[in-house]
Amino acid sequence: MKKGLGIVLALMAIGVFSVASGFNNQAEAADDKTVTVGVNSENPPWIFAKDGKMMGFEADIVEEFAKRAGYKLDYKSAPFATVLTGVQSGQWDIAMSSIWIKKERAEVMDFADPYYDSGIGMMTRTDGIADLSEMKGKMFGSDTGSANEAWLVEAQDEYGPYKIKSYDYWVDAVLDLEAGRIDGVVVDDPIALYYIKQHPNSNLAMNIYIPGFKAGQALAFKKGSPLRDEFNKIQNEMKKDGTLQSIHKKWFGTEPPKDSSTINMVGPYMPNEKPAM
Repeated sequence: MKKGLGIVLALMAIGVFSVASGFNNQAEAADDKTVTVGVNSENPPWIFAKDGKMMGFEADIVEEFAKRAGYKLDYKSAPFATVLTGVQSGQWDIAMSSIWIKKERAEVMDFADPYYDSGIGMMTRTDGIADLSEMKGKMFGSDTGSANEAWLVEAQDEYGPYKIKSYDYWVDAVLDLEAGRIDGVVVDDPIALYYIKQHPNSNLAMNIYIPGFKAGQALAFKKGSPLRDEFNKIQNEMKKDGTLQSIHKKWFGTEPPKDSSTINMVGPYMPNEKPAM
């Protein structure tokens, strides 16, 4: 009897272990369907936090991708420079925050096909400088590690000398601009236009554009990640069926240009090297 009871208890133990293992395997499978996304969560209209939820042009894109691919998303908020290093080191699967495709970045991470063609400009106060030729002796801000900061450094020879102040979040630079602590903020032009639209009493203007500058924006992935190709496939479907066009109109109030990467399938391109469409 005792021997039989021992066998039953042993079988029960095996059964419990098997069930527990089953739960563990299910949990691991669920984890496998979760994609972590590193973002600068203060980057409207691309990606920003509101009422405990991520919103914006990029948020709509990646949420639609996750829906079609059957993934859950786990957002990780970080300063812009850390968003890039985080995807390189594998802290998250996707880096997303109006990231420009650049040669030095493409060497250490993989880019999806672009979803937008961006330019950059200089936000100023309405009573401030009106031309790049007036930059000498003044102070300008940008977000650390961005192409905007790189332009400020490179433009010293032509428009300087001037001082550069770097910020973890570009909106902090804009607040300093409003307060008169700096003279301008170099930022992606759609971000500036969206901010001014949302803050009509800010006394800010976006009338200075960096000449001849156009860059593709895309999501970034760790080198060799198969998720990049999976995302590209679904993003191309979204371009074909008009989903990206609708998202563009939602956030910018206009249809994308006919030669835009938002509606045309095009591979990653370097700044000012966009292929003809």
